[in-house]
Amino acid sequence: MHPTALIRHALTACLLAWPLGVHGQALAQAPASPPAPAQQAVPPVQQAPDTVLPVPIGPAAVDIAAQLRRAQEAASAGRSTEALDALDEAAVQVWERMPLTIRRATFVAEEPQGYGVFNPRDSSTFQAGQPLLVYVELNGQGWRRSGDLFRTDIVLDFELRTKEGQPLVAQQAFNTIATASRRRNREFFIYVTYSFSGVEPGDYVVRTTVRDRAGNKQTSFDLSFTVKS
Repeated sequence: MHPTALIRHALTACLLAWPLGVHGQALAQAPASPPAPAQQAVPPVQQAPDTVLPVPIGPAAVDIAAQLRRAQEAASAGRSTEALDALDEAAVQVWERMPLTIRRATFVAEEPQGYGVFNPRDSSTFQAGQPLLVYVELNGQGWRRSGDLFRTDIVLDFELRTKEGQPLVAQQAFNTIATASRRRNREFFIYVTYSFSGVEPGDYVVRTTVRDRAGNKQTSFDLSFTVKS
């Protein structure tokens, strides 16, 4: 299939914090004409629909011994809220120093209703023109402090390739997603809809790159799928 055969692509995405009271979302539609295809083919990583690229090696281990001692002392004294606050502080320290990590990425049968509240699709085979619904759990994104708010700033890129690695269409920053909360929320998921037309029957790989501008981190994941007539 020549890249020009890809006559249209439309994408939407949203990032939700769930179930912590405050959430943010954004929707975006790509231009009607396809962007220029990438110039070099990079062999795709073939993966099952519910697996992702290996997590990059992170920095040195974080010392959370003091927070754990506080949590233990508070819990032993029956101060449950204080114990949970200490554990939360320890979790935030680990979170801020870990790589941007995709915990789960899978095709879903319908729009997810919250973090972990999704219906996995039992197949990665789609009819021509059928939208690809993708659920992603994200860990390790940073927060930018703004007054008493913690802001996230996520940008998504994508590239569609054939199974053999031939690039067909790609677009940077097809969606920019921001949230603001008075808490450093950690239960985040991304919901993406890919809709490609003019794609011939065959096997393909769509790579989604997640760029975290608040935490200056980046990661990608591949999902393989089949289009049938």
